[in-house]
Amino acid sequence: MLFIESKTAELSVEKSLRAHVLEALQERGLVPVIRASRLYFFEQALSGAEGVRELEQSVAEWSDREGDVPYVSGDVFCFDDCAHFLIFGGDADAGRGLLRAGVIYDAETGDPAGRLEAFCRNVQEALESAARSARGPRAQTGANGLDSMNVAWRPRESRVPEVFRRFAGEGGGEAAPSSAPRVGGAAERVRAAEILEDAAARGLLQRLSEAHADGRLAEMLSTEGRGPEQESLVARLAGAGLVRREIQVSCRKDGRSLFRLPSPDALTIVTASNAVCSECGAALADERAEELATPTPLASTLLKDGAWLLNNLRTILVELGVPERDIAARHAAEGEAQLMVNVCGEPFLFVLRDGDFTAAHARRALDGEAETHAPHVVIVATGKFQDEARARLREHARRRSRAGGETEVVFVEGLDAAPAELRRSIERVSQGALMRELYELDASAGFSVGYALAARFRLMQREGALQDLAASAAGAVAGSLREI
Repeated sequence: MLFIESKTAELSVEKSLRAHVLEALQERGLVPVIRASRLYFFEQALSGAEGVRELEQSVAEWSDREGDVPYVSGDVFCFDDCAHFLIFGGDADAGRGLLRAGVIYDAETGDPAGRLEAFCRNVQEALESAARSARGPRAQTGANGLDSMNVAWRPRESRVPEVFRRFAGEGGGEAAPSSAPRVGGAAERVRAAEILEDAAARGLLQRLSEAHADGRLAEMLSTEGRGPEQESLVARLAGAGLVRREIQVSCRKDGRSLFRLPSPDALTIVTASNAVCSECGAALADERAEELATPTPLASTLLKDGAWLLNNLRTILVELGVPERDIAARHAAEGEAQLMVNVCGEPFLFVLRDGDFTAAHARRALDGEAETHAPHVVIVATGKFQDEARARLREHARRRSRAGGETEVVFVEGLDAAPAELRRSIERVSQGALMRELYELDASAGFSVGYALAARFRLMQREGALQDLAASAAGAVAGSLREI
């Protein structure tokens, strides 16, 4: 996922000065990509570097005089982990202008805010240099309205939509909002939520929870048996803090539970004390002892209202690059939850269902969409989608489209499919935001600059992944050679 941060300044820059500003930026190590490609064209046309500046000036003057857009509208500057852009904007001849400088980055980019600050300083110094070279060393301002010594940069208005703020206010922004106190640390909750992705582990924990609530935990474990598969699941649940192993001691005569102990060692200590049963007077060593797997408060918290599903989906979104601050959640109904995500100023409404998704769930999802007016609705269910539910949501999207609105509905069946499906949707929205941000440069480049930069980041990420894979393989080969 790509992010965009920018700052603006109320500043008009004469068309004739803009190429000088870009040249001054290049002297500071910031190569303007669009201008560099134009200069390469001129060099090829002249069969050499001689006369390139004169040809550029001639073309620029003609374009500014006859064209619909300025010869230099701005430019982009690419680095390994980010890209900057500068857009002059406005109409300098009419005394109006809004200079815009920004940075495009992904989740791996370090200190994007600092990079933007440094770029803005470079732009200001380039403006001063261009003004001096155009008017002489003593001039700082002129009739063209450029006052480069007083550039006041300010952040652009927030890209957080109002509907996201309201949603976050209602849900408190928690991964699993609840009236109960938060149980377990962050690492413990993440590990437990990962285990609950396993349908078998989740099913066993749900049955244990129901049996524990009905007071028939020992009966349930006895009925299902304690085979190797179940023992393995119980061990995994216990290791994640979702169940607690206990020893229940019951009166062999009337079956009444006497007490519970935390471990077999504790039972050994009790039975060695020659204690007797309070019901029948028999020695405790002769009474019935059964090992139980009791659900913990953490298990109750994560199973309630699909909180485990919320935690897992939040983890997936963060891994895709969505910042925590742009994710908010709330519970909708039993076994359901809603998540809202702000992606480049566009709200995504996630409706989560732990189980099958029916027409009744579709109606509630439509209520959430009507409340938030989110253009992107993502339904995530651990079970199956009923045909009627799909039909209701798709028909609603078609009606919105005919009415002039736009609603995208994405169905995700099972968490295994979630990362790939969500990546496609989020990257599409991120790319659209980038194309809207940089559309003023498209005429100068002859293609969509925003799309080109989005594709460039994807290719570089793929190249980096291949390099990491090659390095890992080389390390493995080297290790095997050392063993030989």
